[in-house]
Amino acid sequence: MDLDEMYRTYKPQLTAYAYRILGTVTDAEDAVQDVFVSVRRHDSALIEHPKAYLMKMVTNRSINLLKSARRQKEVYPGNWLPEPDITLAAAEEPSEQLMLRESFGYALLVLLQELTPGERAVYVLKESLGYAYDEIALMLDKTEAACRKIFSRAKSKLGAFGSAESSPAAKPDAAEPYLQAFAEGARTGQFEPFLRLLTDDAVLIADGGGKVRTAINPILGRERIAAFVAGLFAKGSYAGTFHPIRMSGQPGLLLIRPDKMQALTFGYAEDGSIHSMYIVSNPDKLTHIHGTFR
Repeated sequence: MDLDEMYRTYKPQLTAYAYRILGTVTDAEDAVQDVFVSVRRHDSALIEHPKAYLMKMVTNRSINLLKSARRQKEVYPGNWLPEPDITLAAAEEPSEQLMLRESFGYALLVLLQELTPGERAVYVLKESLGYAYDEIALMLDKTEAACRKIFSRAKSKLGAFGSAESSPAAKPDAAEPYLQAFAEGARTGQFEPFLRLLTDDAVLIADGGGKVRTAINPILGRERIAAFVAGLFAKGSYAGTFHPIRMSGQPGLLLIRPDKMQALTFGYAEDGSIHSMYIVSNPDKLTHIHGTFR
């Protein structure tokens, strides 16, 4: 297989995989591009198993990027949320890339930020892509036993919400009433039906990146969230058009105003209630929007 064929065949799923580890579209694209630049310096015809070879290189490149990005997050103004990959509708994709989208939603992507780079790589490879421990061990140059321990530790850190996307409310059809309830509240100012869907200890996390004014700390509890969204409505912050979207694989809403955009989605508890709201309004994180929004 020549390099051009490898690029066409594997780039989409490699980028989707790197994004799940890195949480940033730009970094994922850069990681994959760097790998192919490196491969170009060698004779690609000598690579016996191109997919395994590329996955290993992308894994290591992504882990290195995560380590170097830690300091940037430490000085980030306010809350840091992953860059959402936004689409209007599911596009035709290679089966492995589609599997990544279906098994990972934005809420889980947020939770993955709590893991170390190595834990994140092992978790994605095992839980989403179904790689065996011996294959993961080869990619990470570790023993199978070590990879088992890393995966177990990652699952323990994620806890009950590590499988939040299995909640029925995270599915497109089931999530629609939740999204409609918020959109209706944003239109009328009557948020009570939406607020009843929240757990008592729900949390709202907003990422403005220091470029858009928003809450710089997480907002904890249903009552405080109620006051926050009511205050935004009073200021006219929701005066725009809401579009239903897929936000990194799970249902969400995109608010479009002449002066800004805002993407939001929810994290769900096992009973289907909303335990978290994620709002991204940093314009730098909304540049990779696919589809046409009118």
